[in-house]
Amino acid sequence: MAALSRSVFTRSSEYVCKSCQSSLAGSRSAPFALNRIFSTASSSTIRNAPQRVQQRTLSTPKPLHTTRAVLSRNKISRSYSIVNDAPQPTDSGIAPLPHRRLISLSGPDTVKFLQGLITNNVHARRDQPFFAAFLDSRGRVLWDVFVWVYPALLAETGSWSCYIEVDASEIEALRKHLRRHKLRSKVAIELVAEEVLGVWAAWGQAHQSINPQAVIAELPDPRGDLSTLWRIIAKPSSGLCGNGAETQDVQQYHLQRYKQGIAEGPQEIPRESALPMEVNIDLAQGIDFKKGCYVGQELTIRTKHTGVVRKRMLPVQLDCGNETSVVSIEPGTDIKQLDEAGEIKKGRAAGKFVAHIGGVGLALCRLEMMTRMKVSAEGGSYKDGMEFGVSVGDHGQVVKVKPVLHEWFEEREQTLWAKSKPKTAAGLDVDQK
Repeated sequence: MAALSRSVFTRSSEYVCKSCQSSLAGSRSAPFALNRIFSTASSSTIRNAPQRVQQRTLSTPKPLHTTRAVLSRNKISRSYSIVNDAPQPTDSGIAPLPHRRLISLSGPDTVKFLQGLITNNVHARRDQPFFAAFLDSRGRVLWDVFVWVYPALLAETGSWSCYIEVDASEIEALRKHLRRHKLRSKVAIELVAEEVLGVWAAWGQAHQSINPQAVIAELPDPRGDLSTLWRIIAKPSSGLCGNGAETQDVQQYHLQRYKQGIAEGPQEIPRESALPMEVNIDLAQGIDFKKGCYVGQELTIRTKHTGVVRKRMLPVQLDCGNETSVVSIEPGTDIKQLDEAGEIKKGRAAGKFVAHIGGVGLALCRLEMMTRMKVSAEGGSYKDGMEFGVSVGDHGQVVKVKPVLHEWFEEREQTLWAKSKPKTAAGLDVDQK
């Protein structure tokens, strides 16, 4: 890592022999000839940069005028890149999800062991898969997971057992976390090989084309509208796709998620940073507010009693105005209100940009600043006609960001949180008490 973060520079020598002075005469006239050319890119920036840029930075320095031009171009490409051929969401499809992996839990103490670690309720009679999360002691999300339990698995193992689905980049971290809490519990924790079981997603009419004999377990994705996106585990070589169904690229799955405001994995749900309600784990039936003690429960229950969740993950639409291309926006970019001229206004950020593919994306939005939703008695600053955007690139190009409120999303939020909110925020008159 030290090598990645080092500064690369060239500078002319203080002493130049007479034989070289004539060759340097032209360079002396250039305004930058005697100045140092350097790069102080952080390790994370270099890590995210294209490979060709990294090689160019660490190779033998170019002549001074060439180096300056290269650094200028590289700086722009790290800020954003133009994407002219962004894929469009398909109405129907099936896609394997290689970025998701499975961990097997089995043994007589599995129920008690898992019950104390995740946000959802675990009991011996539960025989259907469900969504949940692991939290740290401060109530921040460690991992968003699916717990795969189904009758055939219970009959095979003889006791309550399950597969835990997690982002592939975090599978070792989750396994260590489970082993750390195992102590003397009679639980077997094993990684499931990718060639044994895999995770798939289906959406639209393609779900009807799936070979039912190849499906080991499935469920409508509770994070979305429950009617268009399905999650499946199957053997990779089982012939899951039936007649007339074509396998789609995993980017199409991500587009389906973004359209419904579904965040997934550590890139979109930062580990030990995001609160479960902010990324809608509660609305996805991933939290049982009535269950007993588990890691991170205290803050989660306290939030439920206050009835106020000011920020939530929402789908957003991007608009570059007259530009024919869509820029790539860095995660974490502030979303702010636009003035009448379409320029970024100063002041508090209304949200944070999270991810996008083309013109479809995710953003963590302050509900009362960016939408008509009311989550507190005092209300917010949102008014009809308000516009929001982000500034990208060295020239400050403005990309409009428009949050999308699905009807099913508002209904779930109202059903789950209306009783906890002050009556004015729940749409009731205080005088009606």
